Amino acid sequence: MIIRADLHTHTDRSSDGRHSLSALTAAARKAGLSAIAVTDHNVYSPLPEELNGVLLIPGCEFSTAAGHITGLFLQQPPRFGLQTPESVVAEIRRCGGIAVLAHPFQKPERRAEELDFALDAVETANARAAYRNSHSHEQAAAFAASRGLPAIGGSDAHSRQEIGYAYTEIDCAAPGMEAIKAALLAGQCKAVLRRETPLRRIGLSQLKRRRRMGGVKNLAIGLLFLGKCILKDLKP
Repeated sequence: MIIRADLHTHTDRSSDGRHSLSALTAAARKAGLSAIAVTDHNVYSPLPEELNGVLLIPGCEFSTAAGHITGLFLQQPPRFGLQTPESVVAEIRRCGGIAVLAHPFQKPERRAEELDFALDAVETANARAAYRNSHSHEQAAAFAASRGLPAIGGSDAHSRQEIGYAYTEIDCAAPGMEAIKAALLAGQCKAVLRRETPLRRIGLSQLKRRRRMGGVKNLAIGLLFLGKCILKDLKP
């Protein structure tokens, strides 16, 4: 059976996340998704098995010296504060999860040679990745192919409106957690980019982060960035 899962989402537990888990799952169900992975920034949250009829995959997005790595299917809280990608991948696997290289070429200066460490999959469709590098998806797909790794997709949603902008089609034996995990590891999946995230949504999430940081300066920086994003969206 084919199921659709958004394997990269953020709730309001992330500093730049704007909506609750309930709001995200309601949006996922409306978008025709069977599952979402909750991958808040450097924080792990215990999850119910499902909410609003949507299967919930426990995860986390880790910051490392080599960029972001998402851990999916985590069975216990991971240790944080690890800096190297190798140590983060090892920790994800210790917790029963799989390690996914998230939006690896979002930064134009990133080189494939910098990513020479063990992985379980590569995110080749991310709805936010192209705002700094228009070739990010092609580069990620080429990297995944060169390493023989499964290619997956996730919206990187920071609001309910972004859920399902990118997702993964998974050919699995059943809609359960273990079957989905096994299908992903076997490469029985396809990354799908439905649309790019409007820049104003990126601006709104950054404004949320700046407001949480506090102070007039941070608020001004957030508002200025949002204004630039809105202007870019308006350009033909």
